[in-house]
Amino acid sequence: MARDTSGSLPDGEFSGTGGSGEVGVQELTWALLDEQINDDEFHLLETMLLADDTARSEYLDCIQLHVDLMAHFAPPVAATAGGKTPVLGFLGGGAPSIDVQATN
Repeated sequence: MARDTSGSLPDGEFSGTGGSGEVGVQELTWALLDEQINDDEFHLLETMLLADDTARSEYLDCIQLHVDLMAHFAPPVAATAGGKTPVLGFLGGGAPSIDVQATN
């Protein structure tokens, strides 16, 4: 979504607010995720989220869509040698062995 430096939208662009001209939770959330949010917008988003259940729901919907898209378009993770997955791979053969002796 194209924004000028003042944070307002060009004419005719959807702001997620139903055309009222106000900045909506969705626009602010996407600006946050795109690392394009300024301090005033961040505080506005924070205020909106603290005050309204609907705003929190919209925020979570945007975050979930972002996560889903990141997972969908992420490069596939290849298994390492021996068929082990890289998740918690450090628990395998790369860790130093610990000798534990049983006590009688």
